[in-house]
Amino acid sequence: MLILWKVFLIGLVTAKPQFNSVNKYDAHGNLCPLRTRTGNLCPQLCVSDVQLCPSGLGDDGCPDGQHLCIDGSCSGACGDIPARKNPCGCSFQYPPEQSKDLKPCMAFPVVTIDQYDPNNIGKTTEFCSDKFNISGEIPFWGQWSATQKLPENATVDNGRRFWSGSECPSAPKYRYTYDEPLWIGVFSCVGAEALILLLWVSYKFLRENSVRRMRHRESGFKAATAKTMAPAAADVSDKLEGKAQSLDDESKTSKQSSSESQDDEPVLQIKGFKNDFLGWIGFTSVLLVSVGWIVWIGFWIGDYYGTLGAEPDTLSHYNSVLLDETIIPIWIFAVCWLVVCCQFQKRIRNFFRIECLPSEGTYVQIERELQEIKVGVKASKLVAFAKRVEEGFSRLTRANFHVQTCKIERTPHTKRRYFNYMCTQYVFNDATSQYAPYNFDLGTTNAQLRQHADGLTSDEAQLRFELIGRNFIAVDAPNYLMGFVYEVSTFFYLYQIMVMWIYWYWNYYIVGLVSFGIIMVSAIVKVVVKVRSEKRVKRMAEHEEECRILRDGQWQTLSTIDLVPGDVFKIEAGAHVPCDAAVLGGNIVVDESTLSGEPLPLKKVPVRNDQGTFDKNGSSKINTLFAGTTATQAMPTTASDGSVSEPLGLCLDTGTHTLKGNLVKEILFPQPISFIFDEQLRLVFGILILYAIIIFVLAMVFYETQPSAAFIYAIFSMSQLISPLLPAALVMGQSVAASRLKKKGIYCVNLPRITMAGKVSLFCFDKTGTLTKEGLEFYGGLCVRNMEDRIGTLEFDPFIESFDALPNHMRSAAATCHGVAEVEGGLRIGNPVDLEMFATTKGQISKNPTPGALDTISVENLSLDIVKRFEFIHSRASMSVAVRDPRDGHIHVYVKGSFEKVKEHLDSTTVPDDYLYAANRMARQGGYVLAVGHRDLGDISVDEMEHWTRDDMENGSELVGFIVFKNMLKEDTPQAIAKLKRGSTRTIMITGDTALTGVFIGKQAGLMNEAATVYLGDIDKSGDISWIDVDREVNVDQSVVDQVIDGSADGDIELAMTGKAFNYLIEQDQIRNYILYTRVFARMLPADKLTCIRYHMERGITAMCGDGGNDTAALRTAHAGIALANNEASIVSPFSSSNHSIESCVELLIQGRSALASSLAGYMYLICYGQTMTVLKTVSFYFSISPNQNIWIYIDAFINTTLSLCVSYSGPAKRLSKYRPTAQILGPQMLTSAMGTVFINYAFVAGAFGWLYSKQWFRCNEFDSGDLDIAKWWLLADNYETVILAIVSLFQFANNAMVVNFGYLFRRRWYRNYPLLFLWAVYISINSIILLADPNWLSCRFRINCGSKSVLADKYDLHPDFYIEEYGNPIQNNIIPTGSRYELWGICIGNMVATILWQLLVALYPVHSLTRKKRPLRRLQVKL
Repeated sequence: MLILWKVFLIGLVTAKPQFNSVNKYDAHGNLCPLRTRTGNLCPQLCVSDVQLCPSGLGDDGCPDGQHLCIDGSCSGACGDIPARKNPCGCSFQYPPEQSKDLKPCMAFPVVTIDQYDPNNIGKTTEFCSDKFNISGEIPFWGQWSATQKLPENATVDNGRRFWSGSECPSAPKYRYTYDEPLWIGVFSCVGAEALILLLWVSYKFLRENSVRRMRHRESGFKAATAKTMAPAAADVSDKLEGKAQSLDDESKTSKQSSSESQDDEPVLQIKGFKNDFLGWIGFTSVLLVSVGWIVWIGFWIGDYYGTLGAEPDTLSHYNSVLLDETIIPIWIFAVCWLVVCCQFQKRIRNFFRIECLPSEGTYVQIERELQEIKVGVKASKLVAFAKRVEEGFSRLTRANFHVQTCKIERTPHTKRRYFNYMCTQYVFNDATSQYAPYNFDLGTTNAQLRQHADGLTSDEAQLRFELIGRNFIAVDAPNYLMGFVYEVSTFFYLYQIMVMWIYWYWNYYIVGLVSFGIIMVSAIVKVVVKVRSEKRVKRMAEHEEECRILRDGQWQTLSTIDLVPGDVFKIEAGAHVPCDAAVLGGNIVVDESTLSGEPLPLKKVPVRNDQGTFDKNGSSKINTLFAGTTATQAMPTTASDGSVSEPLGLCLDTGTHTLKGNLVKEILFPQPISFIFDEQLRLVFGILILYAIIIFVLAMVFYETQPSAAFIYAIFSMSQLISPLLPAALVMGQSVAASRLKKKGIYCVNLPRITMAGKVSLFCFDKTGTLTKEGLEFYGGLCVRNMEDRIGTLEFDPFIESFDALPNHMRSAAATCHGVAEVEGGLRIGNPVDLEMFATTKGQISKNPTPGALDTISVENLSLDIVKRFEFIHSRASMSVAVRDPRDGHIHVYVKGSFEKVKEHLDSTTVPDDYLYAANRMARQGGYVLAVGHRDLGDISVDEMEHWTRDDMENGSELVGFIVFKNMLKEDTPQAIAKLKRGSTRTIMITGDTALTGVFIGKQAGLMNEAATVYLGDIDKSGDISWIDVDREVNVDQSVVDQVIDGSADGDIELAMTGKAFNYLIEQDQIRNYILYTRVFARMLPADKLTCIRYHMERGITAMCGDGGNDTAALRTAHAGIALANNEASIVSPFSSSNHSIESCVELLIQGRSALASSLAGYMYLICYGQTMTVLKTVSFYFSISPNQNIWIYIDAFINTTLSLCVSYSGPAKRLSKYRPTAQILGPQMLTSAMGTVFINYAFVAGAFGWLYSKQWFRCNEFDSGDLDIAKWWLLADNYETVILAIVSLFQFANNAMVVNFGYLFRRRWYRNYPLLFLWAVYISINSIILLADPNWLSCRFRINCGSKSVLADKYDLHPDFYIEEYGNPIQNNIIPTGSRYELWGICIGNMVATILWQLLVALYPVHSLTRKKRPLRRLQVKL
């Protein structure tokens, strides 16, 4: 609509206003009378001899010793004044012969002419002749044949006199001949560059002919592709592994660095290039031409200010119009050249290289397609169309690819070609003709890893080092200077900086410097935030220290950088773990908080020497050390034969192949996420560009008499429409929110995720340690009756609350079957359940275990030796130990874990029929239920068990009973969940615990109502899913569950399901039907949690909260993952909280909503700023006026900059609203608010001018642009039209910030934004003073309500003591009468009130709320 309005205006405009004739009629419709005018009204008098000048205006008017010079001034030496300064030449480059002997008299004094008619010059010259006693008729300049009648007292024969000055005819327009040395040099440079490019393209075409033939010959040929896999050449395999291994074989055995990696690794397109001397010349020429364009523009701007010669406009033959016409095409060509260079800056260097095969080049160009993750509501047709256009342009220019050029290097010994990309070394494989990272497969079983315990030889290590690369994640974090260079080399800053050249031209340099300062501040803010973040990642990623490595059978002290897969190294307490490694010996305690978010130290044990499968990210985590963690304790162990096992590690992966390396790569090279906000922002920029083009056309039409001036005014308008502060304003809300979150103990490593958190509609929680306390409380035990002798019916005894009353085997299992360890200082570490269980036994862990025992536990005056242990793994949900009991000398096996999993290994004859019923009953009451099994192996030796597998030891165990713990809620969990639900956020539990415990905790926490009916889905014996009513313990038909899903079920019904049911529904492709109706997901493995999060993300913005242990993958994947971790530098997820409370989740959403609302408010403010500016500019074009330069500085440097920053400082709301803020820039709320404000402002500008034209004091004193050269813009402010336009606009600029400050749903109320409120009051006060007060220093600086000193003294009896430049309008002032000032002030206040009321009543509250109820947007409908 705005664009159509502008197009409509085009039909109405010419160089002057169309709705009336300037100064023709007064306010009553009468013809304007001729007015009295005072000033230098007499034209210049030119004479052939100064003796013909009137008395006092020739030599006799100069001081003694001085003479009248040809420029009309007095001087003692006039010889240095050039002839072109002679006003009697009328600015002709080549004046007529008749004028060459003319000299000017001194300028006539100020005169006052009654009924002055500027169109009747004859009357003016007649008045001047009478006033200064000039006798005789004087013709005008150019009337050379006119008869001359000299004064009677003239002493000069045949003298001549002519009127000139303002009566000079238009000088012929001078054009370049282009044979000037300057232009010859320019054309030579441009021609040379064109020739160089033409020759290079031809030469490059011929040299690359072989590559093109190869592409043509091989169908589907690409330069090269590489996937992140591990191919190995057979010859290298022979040397390193002692066997040949085909590519297919190794691909099968190679592993990704992390099981939590993305499913699809990016495909890299690799092209080879060689340097060429001619190409170097071509590239150098492009650099020189790029710099040359900038220098060339600066060269002409310098000429404008006279820095290149004695006077301005030297190069354009002292013709300012010609200078305009020269610099504009130069600027256009420079912009086009630099835009192309900017668009292809990553490819341009390789354009000037010769393409070849990657195996032959000295450089490779790597292209990786950027696949955006789209987040948000379904895009509208307009947004979708804009997206398709953008994607088409991106495909055409390949702008959707990340491009990087890497230098090819060779390894010192094998001479293999390689390059480093994304912190990873890619090695050329001769067998596959591909570059790829190299991985070494050390084995898939524990025994195979044990075979590498002797370490590597130096030669083996050297070869692996060459193929793998350094064990160092080198993060290229630029310093602030280079970060600034990278930032300003983007298209947006190129656009702004090139516009600044136009500002610096045309005597507009002060505003240009202010705007340039704003642009630079904006860039610096972004650079500081970005560089600090990258340096934080660099500190986390890069690490080097010395370690002891086993090489050639000898321990050597080397750098951790030298580690390669297969190396054996010593693990020392307090040292950082340098790589992913398998533990070969010793007992090790590590702190993984910075990597996984696990708050407690973890115990790591050596890899067994058996055929068990080794999976470092799964069942073997207990045997794996991860890079980036810290070994808080490393102790040797003593074997049964007395041998000591030192704490040793076997290096498995290094660099970016480690889990830490993968996390760092995800941070440094994230997959782009396209939020709906970002999608629509692109369209908005497109609309603004189109709008700017309309403004450009309007300027050209309004100023059609001076196209060069019109072009420059149009560029000014375009630059102000698309504010340089816009990018900074959009991230300012995020930065402010991040600092506020940090004060709350919540740390953010990804700022864009803050605004994404503002749209969270689904919040998933882990249970243990998240909703519930870290520690559990022992609740009691339920044991099998007659367990000791197995006599009688198998049934459970009554529940026993006292631990001491439990049977012996239950107490012994509690004392030994755990992963608790003691570190220095007596601190116990381990799983919270194990810690509570062991504390209940009051046992002690001996610091000096019995020889041959893993641990010795002292409990109840007994010493129980643990001789074998299988640690807890998630896939089996159990652990087991073999214990030597001194009471009978037997070895007893104790199994402990999930009652569902342990049952699979129990002797079925020892399991009561009501086993599951009893366990579920306790779980339903909130118990954390663990089953305990026992097996007596008799008096056997430990050596007999050495090669036993886990199943060998656990199968056939007898049930002892259940040991039960209470999983207590955190005190603030129900309150926090209630806040989230009041904020229209659905809360979901995803836990590894039992479903019944999850349901119980879910009801206690408030995820679902206490009285809600819960249907639990699980897999029955037939392999199908079945549902039971948890409370009534009856089966539920599938049709009833279907009614819950389609919304036709009666009552409050919730769904829960186990991990088995979850995976079954995935296999049946039905999970999407259940995902938003399931409240509790139980018995979920880490991989299941990740999958569950992804399904939720398909339906809405999803957050995940966990303690960072087995939730790491889910936390990183969710749109807004928050880890309850202790460490600020955690890289587990975008957010981490040192407050172990889910109140942090509430705070995150509060700040996220505030940040999103603030970003949109900042955006809307700058859009309103641009629209107000275009109104100001359009009206200025129409009347050919322009506010004073100080007005522009006041607007851009003060009002716009400070208020746009203060908009972001509005504090967050105290509580979550039931609504979420819109993320749609083009949504109905934003459009209603912005367009309503803009149209109201338009209406009041039009109303103010209508009011102005109704005033008698204005009519007949209108500004006539025909009297001035509009290129001299500093003369265009001295009129009433400018006063009205400037005053109304100033109030609008200041009030726009107040308009966007309203809204209390997501931010504090408007009066709590104290910085903005203060500045708003200051600016409104200043504007009021400028308008209402009598002429003063401030108003005169702004050329508003002021006038020339003589007028102020004569008409207003004011005698200012400050400097005032003479006014350029006929009445020498633009002072508005006092009464009219208050009327205008009332119009401005009415404008403010109208926009505020529109925002409050229509855009935000009553009308908006009613519309939202009557016509709600299509949103995600879920049960909270």
